[in-house]
Amino acid sequence: MTARRERERGPRLRGAPAGGDLRRAALRLTAQFTALVLVILAVVGAVVYGLVSASVAESDQRALVAATQLDSPQDAPSGTYLSLVDGRSGGQLISSDGLPAGLLDTEAIESVAAGGADVQERRTIDGHDYLLLTTSSTGDRNRDRVVQVALDLHESGEELARLATALVLGGAIAAVLAFAAAYLMARRAIRPLADALALQRRFVADASHELRTPLTLLSTRAQMLKRRSGPGLPPDVTASVDDIVTDTRALTDILDDLLIAADPRSVPDPVPVDLAAVADEAVGLLRDAAVERGIDLTRAGTTGPAGIVGSRAALLRLVIALATNAIDHARSAVTVTVSVANGRAVVRVTDDGPGFTPEVAATAFDRFAGGRSATGTEGSRHYGLGLALVAEIVHRHHGTVRVDQPPAGAAVVCTFPLPG
Repeated sequence: MTARRERERGPRLRGAPAGGDLRRAALRLTAQFTALVLVILAVVGAVVYGLVSASVAESDQRALVAATQLDSPQDAPSGTYLSLVDGRSGGQLISSDGLPAGLLDTEAIESVAAGGADVQERRTIDGHDYLLLTTSSTGDRNRDRVVQVALDLHESGEELARLATALVLGGAIAAVLAFAAAYLMARRAIRPLADALALQRRFVADASHELRTPLTLLSTRAQMLKRRSGPGLPPDVTASVDDIVTDTRALTDILDDLLIAADPRSVPDPVPVDLAAVADEAVGLLRDAAVERGIDLTRAGTTGPAGIVGSRAALLRLVIALATNAIDHARSAVTVTVSVANGRAVVRVTDDGPGFTPEVAATAFDRFAGGRSATGTEGSRHYGLGLALVAEIVHRHHGTVRVDQPPAGAAVVCTFPLPG
């Protein structure tokens, strides 16, 4: 009774509440948007800082050149120090008052006075950076004097530091505002999707109840019929009753897995699954339908276990879907092969039908994609939802699926990693 109640309630699921899903989705979108805003602000800030820095450097250069035109060191503005050697006044060196010790570059003055090229350099004295220019090109004078101008860059540095601080603070404030605004907009944008998802989940829960109840009743009645069957019944009737019991159990498992797949929050507890046993069961379920169609359905490959971790019902659906698709297109034979090699379990379903055209092979695993022309479907039994469903199941089990083109017929190959 306990097992039956557990089956009626459905598989055990792990999931998060819808509110948590909405919050996490909004936070992901907000984080992505805020990161984009930060990147844009960083690029814009770098451009602005570079332009202002270049402008400040150009302004300093103009101030430096302008100071070389002064006639007296005492006329130098604040933060500018002038030293000059005037040949018409006996070559005496005159410097501005307050010239920091060690700032005067006598070697540069002597080099320019001897006819050398102008010298421009940077010096650091007592923690202050200075830009120095030593030249004899001083306006309309005929190189009759040498001037050395030192410009204190402290004020320019402070201006750039203030700009950098303003850009960083502005960027931080903009990021906070962008985060808040993006979060509000993301929640507002996601809300309709969350409502639609909640509606879907309610539908899934209702469908689960409505579909599982008649399946449970059918299974119970089939088991009761099986217990009442005796030696007086024909063997084919007894076999049919056994098939009904098996099929209703398989349908219930398939329904559980379909309902799990319909709910994005729901993840079935992974369990060890023997792919060889699953393939044997799928072949057994489909063998009568294959015989009615004149198809020889066989199981090949390993007879030992091929264990992976996942959902047994989903993997059973996968093999049934592949085998059913192959039966629909085969001329006379379908083979389900299970093998284990190189740390992977492989399920390969082949048929001797017309095969896949290149166009069909390219979209074989897409939903609503056109498939091969079936040789006939009368009397066939379909548990799967097509190759698109196969691809989804393989993806959920971290595997790969592909279409092979053997010399004759077609083959679909599913590969799954073996547990570590």
